[in-house]
Amino acid sequence: MGKAIFMTGTGTEIGKTVVTSIVALALERLGMSVSVFKPVQTGLAEDGVSFAEQYWYERVAKIPTSEGMYYMEPAMSPHLAAALTGTSIEPERIAERLEQLKQRYDVVLVEGAGGLAVPWCERGGRWYMTCDFVRDYELPVILVSLSGLGAIHHAVTTATYAETQGVRVLGLVFNQFDEREVIHRNNIETITAMLKLPAFATVPPFSAVTREELEAFAGQWIERKEAAALWEVLAVEV
Repeated sequence: MGKAIFMTGTGTEIGKTVVTSIVALALERLGMSVSVFKPVQTGLAEDGVSFAEQYWYERVAKIPTSEGMYYMEPAMSPHLAAALTGTSIEPERIAERLEQLKQRYDVVLVEGAGGLAVPWCERGGRWYMTCDFVRDYELPVILVSLSGLGAIHHAVTTATYAETQGVRVLGLVFNQFDEREVIHRNNIETITAMLKLPAFATVPPFSAVTREELEAFAGQWIERKEAAALWEVLAVEV
């Protein structure tokens, strides 16, 4: 039986998909079978036909991707996209698919839509949130954060919300990190100290986001041994 990790972020458009790709490529380099699973997808890619994340994983990163379950064209929160398209999101069906994938892969990276406080549907007079699924099915979380101004507030509030909801955050990955920027360096020091969580990686801006660049960074990431705590959780030897 494989393991599943939920990839979430401190907001939208912060690079969850790029970071998920890097984690997947690093785990492949370490000899593990990996699949990315994005069960709920909204919004189309630039071609106007494919769904954005599915297009990215298949055409750009070229990573084994398990077929999603709920594809909705409006680029909106899942609950609104579902209402507008007459879609009924059923968390139990997603959980069943995830269990099947864990039988086939060493690691399944489950990418969320937006952050943890994103509603999927209404159930029993209350909103069923992303964090409810993560908690109900005991998925540990990697939190993706930007590195610049505002990162402290967004990371701390997200991690605090996760804790109040019974969600276990393993650590953070900081995206768009520039070593020359004092605020970036200090943000990471401050956030990890405040939350008492490890920074698994600092991901720089890429000149051209290609599989080759992502693979190169994944190799460097392994060599630097920054993610020792993550590899330990996944029982991977580096």
